Amino acid sequence: MAESLSLDREPCIVLSVVPYNDGRRVVRVLGETLGAVALWVTEGRGKNRQVGKWHPGAILELRGVSRKGSEGLVRFKEARRTHIPVAMFHDVRRSAVAFFLCELVGKLFPEETAHPEVYTLFQTALMRVEEEEQVGWIHAEFMGQLIALMGLAPARPTSAGADVLDLQSGEWKHAMGTEQDHLPPPLSQWFVDLTGETGRHFTASFSDRKELIKGQIRYLGHQLGGLQEIKSYEVLEQVFE
Repeated sequence: MAESLSLDREPCIVLSVVPYNDGRRVVRVLGETLGAVALWVTEGRGKNRQVGKWHPGAILELRGVSRKGSEGLVRFKEARRTHIPVAMFHDVRRSAVAFFLCELVGKLFPEETAHPEVYTLFQTALMRVEEEEQVGWIHAEFMGQLIALMGLAPARPTSAGADVLDLQSGEWKHAMGTEQDHLPPPLSQWFVDLTGETGRHFTASFSDRKELIKGQIRYLGHQLGGLQEIKSYEVLEQVFE
């Protein structure tokens, strides 16, 4: 049985929205203190109908959050926007990056496990999507920072010539194995650069960036014992071609 809860306020980010029936939706959010939870959302009727705020990437504050022990979904009295992503609404590239980030976070973290540091990193990335002029690297940089934050970042190679990163073990090798489970240089070095504090100081072609990001996704899947397919990724790459 789910535990009861009661919170006056809870910052959250919408991860996914599924229509239910009779003007209701099941909305999954990442809360700052709750972790990932599912909400009952009633759209309302007529002038009181509110659907615009419920979209992946929306940054909200829930008020009067509660759940009885026997209920599976969280309820709330009010949801207020804390940020309106105007640029994201009008730019397909920004929307694609935001949707990818939401799907990735939604599939990485289990229900009701608090990750306040991840929440902060996630919110920062979404604000970058809205505010920065170039957004083509935000998702790659986010994954690098996330890998570091989760304590999964591989150490830099210590042996000369060991410059191939094994995505399954996180170890460095002197030669390529199965292509889909290894990153050759310079992609392997870029992978590690993205997990560091100095950020990205390299440039890459579209094809190299694509292979690097695929490597990050595969690495997360291997290190966490599996990761469902990120369906929004292919759409994301198509809008940047």
